[in-house]
Amino acid sequence: MATLLTIADIQDYEPDILNYGVPSFTDEITKGQTDVFRDLRIEWWPTYSYGRNDITVLSLGNEDPDDDLYNATQLTRAAVYQTLGYHIYPKLAKFDEQVDIFERKMEYYRKEYEREFDKVLKDGVEYDADSSGTIDNSEKESQYYDRLKR
Repeated sequence: MATLLTIADIQDYEPDILNYGVPSFTDEITKGQTDVFRDLRIEWWPTYSYGRNDITVLSLGNEDPDDDLYNATQLTRAAVYQTLGYHIYPKLAKFDEQVDIFERKMEYYRKEYEREFDKVLKDGVEYDADSSGTIDNSEKESQYYDRLKR
């Protein structure tokens, strides 16, 4: 699995994240990356796979994407938002009658993740399909055109 983010990437958005009594967020980072890759398999891969494979050869469309072939830097911001909103701040929140700062931040980062992930999809997921080590223009095409596809 490609590395989308580190604790340093999270600290770019939340510099004090290590000051809340949790010594490491390694598990949360791993879960956040896994969730981003899962969302790509759900939202992007079926459209991409269908568009690149001939409909008469259905077996090719059943393969799963290789997580190492994504452009990790394109997904870093989404992975940071996903990790903060769904894994780190829920761990820190009290879930009391009165909403604390961690719950507010959790909701904020969840919304930002949805927005950022949608922008990545519309911009075009950069996936090195031919494993050449470089991503050319045909591997950057957006799969979403806000139009009906047949």
